[in-house]
Amino acid sequence: MNNSDAIGILAALGSAASWSIGVVLFKQLGESLSSFAMTLVQGVIGVVLLGGLTIASGCFSNISRDAYIYLVLSGILGITISGPFFFRALKEVNPQTITLLFMLGQVITVLLAVLLLGEKLPVLGWAGIALVITGISIGIFPINFKNGHSSPRGLVLGLISIILMSIAAILTKEGLQGEISTLYATFIRTLAGTFGILLVGVATRRLGGWITPFRDARLKWKFTLSVCIITFGGFWLAIVAFKYTNVAVASSLIATEPIFALLASALFFNNKITLQSVAGAFIAMAGILILCIGSLSSLT
Repeated sequence: MNNSDAIGILAALGSAASWSIGVVLFKQLGESLSSFAMTLVQGVIGVVLLGGLTIASGCFSNISRDAYIYLVLSGILGITISGPFFFRALKEVNPQTITLLFMLGQVITVLLAVLLLGEKLPVLGWAGIALVITGISIGIFPINFKNGHSSPRGLVLGLISIILMSIAAILTKEGLQGEISTLYATFIRTLAGTFGILLVGVATRRLGGWITPFRDARLKWKFTLSVCIITFGGFWLAIVAFKYTNVAVASSLIATEPIFALLASALFFNNKITLQSVAGAFIAMAGILILCIGSLSSLT
């Protein structure tokens, strides 16, 4: 394993951990906010933070027109269109169901990478992916059934969201060609997606109503914290992972998010972790090890 692959693996796992915390926080905040409002304000905060860091670090770089188009399209699909579906789904399904959908989304991303990008995995790599998915499924099913029911509409909205996110991930990978900084790429993607949702608000004349709830100082700071975790942990680290390793490996590792969610629920919400959940975690981690050994050996 070379240094580039190691960076990709660590970034993917960091993204998974960040998403596990961010989903729980957004679930709590989403009860009093519209899905469009959450998408817009998350994007605005993300643009300010990413833009400031990009300027401070001097990460601006010349990129090709094709790369720029891919990143813009990724932002529109993954933020403008997918965002409202995702936040609406959060209101109608429990956090465990969302993590299950995320897991399914990473599988879809892997399949798209194989079909559209021509990425290949050895048999050992596919075996690792199968173990990761099996372990995650075993680990989250106990909690999923104990924490309430999810509405059919919520499941459909969540499914639409993760399919759009998967397509956006493929577009992002295509836009990361050359020496472009991952921070700059994340900024372009976030700016495009936020501008898109802003246009929707202006066109529908609902912009004022979306922003009004954020006058509550407590809500504003909680939401800002959640956005920081998702923007830098979830989105940016995912893009770093896509840049430094192939999409199949990165997506499979990001799919371990439910395992981190189990740990977060136990540490911060005192939820009991069952023996079945622990067994699922060990199976998933074994799958990660096999996936990395098999997949990365084929890249060297």
